[in-house]
Amino acid sequence: MALPEPDTLMLIVFVGLFGLVGFAFIAAIAKGFRETGRASRALQEAAQKQEALFKATFPELQPFFHPKQVLDFVSAWRARNAPPIAFDWTTPAGFGVAKARVGAPGEKGHPVELLDAAGAVLSRFVLQQHEDGGVIRLGAGKLTVKLRDAAVRYWHPEREFKWSRAKGWRLITSLSDRSIDSNDRGTSFSSDSSSSSSTTAAAAVAGAAVVTGAGGSFDGGGSSSSWDEGGSASSSSDDGGSSDARTSY
Repeated sequence: MALPEPDTLMLIVFVGLFGLVGFAFIAAIAKGFRETGRASRALQEAAQKQEALFKATFPELQPFFHPKQVLDFVSAWRARNAPPIAFDWTTPAGFGVAKARVGAPGEKGHPVELLDAAGAVLSRFVLQQHEDGGVIRLGAGKLTVKLRDAAVRYWHPEREFKWSRAKGWRLITSLSDRSIDSNDRGTSFSSDSSSSSSTTAAAAVAGAAVVTGAGGSFDGGGSSSSWDEGGSASSSSDDGGSSDARTSY
């Protein structure tokens, strides 16, 4: 059998090499798409588990006071630049209710009622302004909104979190019963205190069961982590251990 001419042989080799390179390139692209898809699904699953933990651990904030809803509400309220008088706000931003009845400011801020279309009260809180956003006082807890950072911090005698639009959930703890330590290996709890039979602890455990084993659910940190990344002030000291203390900025 006669060998191909040198030029033909070179053409065959060139076509073969080109085919191999093209195949490898296409395979690399396909692999990249698969990995991107897996990473995207992992992020979505992590976000869903974070939301499940938020709902389980902070029942007092359901269903209106998710940090994103609170951020949208305070941002729109500050943008109104309304005078310090009582007013009704139809379809206020963030909360998805028919009306917010905002009272004249008192010692701690504006009393606010969220109303449905029939005028029934759905929730009550106190709204206070500060130079970079606002504070919502809800029962024993306090939500502090920083518009510059698009961030929300929640402090409660038993638990707290930090959330920002850019970084998502940054800290979540149960101060009186268990601390939640979340890192790239999952979510774990410290040992129970003598009073660990409370409803709060049960909710935290239920929420943690949802996220255990999910990498990177929350950036870790204890209750002493500050609101500003470089600070050193304890979150619980913000209110001096009492939800009735005034807020200073």
